[in-house]
Amino acid sequence: MGFFGSFVVARCDGPLAELPAVRQAGGDPSWSARDGAWQIVRLHGGGRPAESIVRDTGAPVLVAHVFDSDVAAVEAVGPKGSGWECVLSPRTARDSYGAPERSPDRNREAVPLAADWAREAGRVPDADAVAAVLAAEADPFAEDLVLDLTHALGFRFGEGPQSPGGGRWRDPSGRRALRPPHTVRDAGRHRSGLA
Repeated sequence: MGFFGSFVVARCDGPLAELPAVRQAGGDPSWSARDGAWQIVRLHGGGRPAESIVRDTGAPVLVAHVFDSDVAAVEAVGPKGSGWECVLSPRTARDSYGAPERSPDRNREAVPLAADWAREAGRVPDADAVAAVLAAEADPFAEDLVLDLTHALGFRFGEGPQSPGGGRWRDPSGRRALRPPHTVRDAGRHRSGLA
């Protein structure tokens, strides 16, 4: 059985999992990382807290809802009204989860919106890398695509002195180590981020 839950990316002074909007959405935090004031937290279960987190933080927020480690529905919103949505692993989403046929087209249309959102967050996105992630299929886990997307948007979670395991993303269960999310290579071919 795969992972069902969410990844939340937001700017927060204290622990993101303790933000009222995140706590109200529910879900059990199981992993987190920082990039300065920006944080990412993985929640098992939980609701759709993106807009309420924007109200709490006054900063852009991205939430990726992962379904059985196969696909992820991403929603990103910003305080200035910028926002976008996409589906990670779009072919699987269409074939196995009933996502609209237009999902790949919508993902392509989301690339410039995602780049604008990242700039609003103070990041320097790589639009080509964003496009590659949005076209990629999970191989084998959609969670890896979420991490790849955050990297393409300009976040560097898990890199630097605060990263556990010497620069590797560490699953709190200790069963696996995730590579930093920069594994999308060569014309959008996604390689597994599992060590």
